[in-house]
Amino acid sequence: MVDETGLAQYNALKEKGFYNNIMGTGAVFSIFCDSITFDKNKMSFTYYGRQRIERRTNILMRKLVTAGEMKRVPRTENNPHGLLITNWRTLLNQDLEQKQKTIY
Repeated sequence: MVDETGLAQYNALKEKGFYNNIMGTGAVFSIFCDSITFDKNKMSFTYYGRQRIERRTNILMRKLVTAGEMKRVPRTENNPHGLLITNWRTLLNQDLEQKQKTIY
């Protein structure tokens, strides 16, 4: 579960046509977690990972770093862990490598 900061990023991408572009191009997105640091006292985290975007003609690898805080909330059926991500933001989303696919 994420607060309005996650919704704001979703809406910004939606407004730019990001999700329509995914559907229109048939791209496949995968996220790979490298590590997560967590400060229990501050209830803050930083996520380090990679994003793989596979299109018909190429594969793009990106470095992805996000951060946020965790807030304890009442447990529900939809949120059994009782945590809410707040102040979530993307710190880095940078191209690492782009490979052309072999077309037969």
